[in-house]
Amino acid sequence: MASYTGGAAEKARVAKLQKQREKGRAEMEKAIQKVKESARGSKIAFSKTKVDAVEETTGIGLVTLGELREREAQQKLEQERAEQEKNVKKKKKRKEISTLSFNEEDEEECEEEPLVLKKKKKIGKNPAVNTSFLPDKDREVQELQEIEELKQEWVEKQKQIKAQEVELTFNYWDGSGHRHKVQIKKGFTIEQFLNLALDELVRIYPDVRCASVDMLMFVKADLIIPHYLTFYQMEQMKARGEKGPLFRFVPHKEEENKPAGLLKDDLQYGKVTLRSWYERNKHMFPANQWKSFDPEVNWEKYTLEQTFKR
Repeated sequence: MASYTGGAAEKARVAKLQKQREKGRAEMEKAIQKVKESARGSKIAFSKTKVDAVEETTGIGLVTLGELREREAQQKLEQERAEQEKNVKKKKKRKEISTLSFNEEDEEECEEEPLVLKKKKKIGKNPAVNTSFLPDKDREVQELQEIEELKQEWVEKQKQIKAQEVELTFNYWDGSGHRHKVQIKKGFTIEQFLNLALDELVRIYPDVRCASVDMLMFVKADLIIPHYLTFYQMEQMKARGEKGPLFRFVPHKEEENKPAGLLKDDLQYGKVTLRSWYERNKHMFPANQWKSFDPEVNWEKYTLEQTFKR
């Protein structure tokens, strides 16, 4: 029969492992025994220290209930006295900081009244030194207030300018001029002015009776003025044409017997005409000279030579 050659080696290995396992088990039991002994010793020591502490605080190992309550009451009184002494020391320190008076009556009042800390005085800057380049909150606040005041002042002034009354003279143009006058404000738009002019013209001219404001045109110095612009805007932008400014509002003369504050335009009178008339006659003079107003065009450098070259 064939024999298993590895049997003896396997037995030796198993025996070796078993010895190692028994050795490890013995070491583990020793360690467990040491831990138990150390825990038991610490417990005994802890109980002893606790008993010693109780004996030190009470003076004896066993006391009656009445004695224990008296000792607790005495400890509370001592704690209250210690707290009162601390509070008195704190009040004295606060009193020394907050006041320089050495009057006994004032000191008693300070102990009774609540503590009020005085506000520290702000140290000012040397007026002889230029500090304008340094940040200053007070100065910035003052500057903002001044800017806001100037802004409000400017707005109120512009409102007054827009509310000024103007007597505007114009010609209704249907091939020849027919002079009329209406009273407007500087803040009015061209459309508002044409609406007033239409009310004036409807009563006289039959060809205007069926017209609306959109069917009218306002021409000043050969420039067709858009309906959305105001007289105030054209005055502020210093609107110009080929021959100079479009508007110049001045007060009436004293001998004209006009209300105080009423202005007039002392330049060339503007023309109010129907758009249909312009479409029929824009190839003839003077309609062939008319062109749309453009605020971007600079007419200050425009010369008469350029006018004749057109």
